[in-house]
Amino acid sequence: MDKELHKFFAGATLILDARLGGLKDGLLDEREESLPRTADDGQDWLGEGAVGFQVRSVDASTAVQRDRNWRERFRFASEVTQDGEATRWLIVDKWRHDAATEEDRSAANPQLLDEHQCWTEQRARTLAQALGLDQRSEELLALAARLHDEGKRAQRWQRAFNAPTDDAYAKTEGPINYRLLDGYRHELGSLLLVENDKRIRKLSDDDRDLVLHLIAAHHGFARPVIGTSGCENQPPSVLEEKVAEIALRFARLQAHWGPWGLAWWESLLRAADQQASRDNDARAANGGGV
Repeated sequence: MDKELHKFFAGATLILDARLGGLKDGLLDEREESLPRTADDGQDWLGEGAVGFQVRSVDASTAVQRDRNWRERFRFASEVTQDGEATRWLIVDKWRHDAATEEDRSAANPQLLDEHQCWTEQRARTLAQALGLDQRSEELLALAARLHDEGKRAQRWQRAFNAPTDDAYAKTEGPINYRLLDGYRHELGSLLLVENDKRIRKLSDDDRDLVLHLIAAHHGFARPVIGTSGCENQPPSVLEEKVAEIALRFARLQAHWGPWGLAWWESLLRAADQQASRDNDARAANGGGV
């Protein structure tokens, strides 16, 4: 391969038409001629080998057609005028259930924030009862579920996710403006908003630690590190203190519950959150919605 071409592609992601073939088990194989499955081929079970994205070339002067089965993930200007104005877009869509990140899951069928958190609380209670948890444990899990996405109320998040302006939304159609989002973690925003909530303040120290950690960690961060980029709730010096508290809280909880015990608690909230999101998708598929 030409050295300049090799340098150009180093570290890049190259998107090719699946019909070119030559791919087997995720690796290049010049002898492989079969075509990989795609997410919209009509079969019931996708499996790991299915291609869960599509690429569209769209004229910038025409309205972009949306499909409830696909979520716009990236948009690039493939053609521009001399003034730098886009005349054609290259759009990368992901299949509706192929969500790899929190951003993917939030760019979905629109849903109000209060409703999503209410549904997540209901799912959390159902899980707790199915597992035979005592009343105290159920209430702690339900409280974390009811408050876990409060950080999405931030105007930065609402604008970055292209939310309607009539209310606070937990799910939007997107597309996501990553530059505007600026790395903002809504979990940190949630923590800063709810730590003085009267329901949180009346808990014992141990119970308060658990609820706050579940909120901060429900997308896998705060174990023990979480970024502060884009967070405007507090000055940078205060945010540094808060992330230090998050790390210390994580250490205390691991000492108390053990690494597997704490991860088990985290998985309950994440399961309830994802079930509530799927409930919203199911409602949209049946013609309902905001």
